[in-house]
Amino acid sequence: MADDDLTDLRIVINRAAQIDHLVAVGQLARAKELAAQQIGDDPDDPTSFLAMARVLMAQSDHVAAVAAADEAVKLAPEWAAAWSIRAAALLHSGRFAAAEESVIRAIELEPDEPVFFQRYAQILSICDKSAKALDVAQRALELDPDDDSTHRLFAELLHDVHPSQWKVSEEAARRAIELNPEDSDSFAILGMIVVFRRRFDEAEQLFRTALELDPMNRLATRGLAELVMRKNVFYRPFLQYGLMMSRFDAGMQLMIVGSFWALAQMLRAVAAPAYGGLVSYTYIGLCLYTWFARPITRAILRRQYPWLI
Repeated sequence: MADDDLTDLRIVINRAAQIDHLVAVGQLARAKELAAQQIGDDPDDPTSFLAMARVLMAQSDHVAAVAAADEAVKLAPEWAAAWSIRAAALLHSGRFAAAEESVIRAIELEPDEPVFFQRYAQILSICDKSAKALDVAQRALELDPDDDSTHRLFAELLHDVHPSQWKVSEEAARRAIELNPEDSDSFAILGMIVVFRRRFDEAEQLFRTALELDPMNRLATRGLAELVMRKNVFYRPFLQYGLMMSRFDAGMQLMIVGSFWALAQMLRAVAAPAYGGLVSYTYIGLCLYTWFARPITRAILRRQYPWLI
């Protein structure tokens, strides 16, 4: 290899490392600028488009991330990493079937890469194929037994598919925490496992740790809600509805409010005039609870757990 080629290769590697660092520290605008510069310098280099795809995913611009990953795949159709990043972008954009096809292609090209199996297991889990996802996650663990995120995923899937094997699930979750004690999801998953064993005080402490690490951890919040519902059934309908609504974005919530409006109009048409006011008040209450589900849920939980932020 000529000296000039080595120099160009070092520049590409150094810039890719710099982009990854900028993404890690949250300087996404600068990372995107460097990725665009790299594409401009060499528009035929697939690593440039892959770097851009990573930045765009960090910015939650998943449609553009898919387009960038597509370019990387076109330029290097035999590069497994390009197919894997494309799968991640497709997954976040909600195109699950395409994401599964893409990650399978990555595995075909490089069948001993644990990250690809982990990503495949995540996709299968989201698609409610938990049993198959568990097998894939187990394969990822065989390839890399020291990856904390794979232990966490395996623990969650095993608890979902085979709750009676709670000891193995608990061991996997504790191993994930041991490998990465800063990961809030691992504490939350372990909390859900010990709730199953009715170890409520321990579960509360685990959820508290998860929320100290990440105050917006949804799994930990759901775990606390489960504890409250077990103690007081009166809160169950409010918390279950609130948790369900908090998972939806504004667009989906608007659709739900619109559905309530259609139902309210139908009831007003068939109900006696004396009940028209009750229907209207009920509709307004449901709308408010839909829009403010997250703060209302946290307010209910804070009554039981004053330490909750």
